[in-house]
Amino acid sequence: TYWSSGAERIFGWSAEEAVGQSGELIFTPEDREREAEEKEIAVALRDGRAPDRRWHVREDGRRIWVDGVMTRLNDEKTGALRGFAKIARDATEQRDIEEQLRRAHEDLEQRVRDRTRELQVMNETLEAEMQRRQELEREILQVTERERARISQDLHDSLCQELTATAFLLKSSAKKVAKESATASESMREAAKTVNANAGLARDLARGMHPPELGSGGLVSALRELASRTSERVTCRCDCPRSLRVPSESVGVNLYRIAQEAVLNALKHAQPSEIVICVEREKNEIVMSISNDGKSVRKGKRARGMGIHMMHYRANASGGTLSVEPRRGGGTKVRCRVPIKQ
Repeated sequence: TYWSSGAERIFGWSAEEAVGQSGELIFTPEDREREAEEKEIAVALRDGRAPDRRWHVREDGRRIWVDGVMTRLNDEKTGALRGFAKIARDATEQRDIEEQLRRAHEDLEQRVRDRTRELQVMNETLEAEMQRRQELEREILQVTERERARISQDLHDSLCQELTATAFLLKSSAKKVAKESATASESMREAAKTVNANAGLARDLARGMHPPELGSGGLVSALRELASRTSERVTCRCDCPRSLRVPSESVGVNLYRIAQEAVLNALKHAQPSEIVICVEREKNEIVMSISNDGKSVRKGKRARGMGIHMMHYRANASGGTLSVEPRRGGGTKVRCRVPIKQ
């Protein structure tokens, strides 16, 4: 019944051509087949208004995207239905922009998904490589410890025994030649003392390379023995519980080697008057610390050297962490934390 000049511009039909026609005039063939106009009218009749966002057809056959609404018109006095009014605007350009943005967004999402998959594959490969490296590192440490144990055994069972036997032979010979030459006898006794001293050094070296207590899984016993040997040079105290379960023998070996290296570093560089070795359990971790009251490392300065590197290496191989920090009041504290797998 009414066709505005705006409708003429959007749809192409003049008012003379449009007035009197069915509303299906501007609907696409597929929407006519689906009775889209009738459904739209039913919604407006029920709710008072019906949104109209769809493709429509112009007089020249070109399709345009319309953003509009159909509204129910009521008589102002009686409230009876008078008809319907459709208000619409040409939103084709806006929809094209939205469609371009949608496609760009989908393309971006697809690229993100592809890149995420690539990163996942790379991450899985990296994790597998790290796992292989950790296994190799553990094997290297195990081979090293086996070789240490072999050399320690050879020193103890072969060299130490030979030196002890030589000292015994010298003492025996000293007694035999005592009547003939007191000077020669005394020289033999002195030589026996020297050989015995060297046998003791070889025994200590063997014990340092692989303490017997460590082989049986006794970390605490090995640390106490380390403190006892260190006390020959400087006061060394071992604050450890009588019994402490470690996750595995390899972890116990690594903790002992870290303590051994920390003590050696302190003796070499810190000039301490006291060293304290402490091992305790905190929740689900074993925490070992080696403190000294000598020279401190500078705060914020990363300690370097092969010994420090090996301590970090052994801590990582055990799944733990290691820190080297200045100690309050002077000195240095080496702390290693190793998780206890539940």
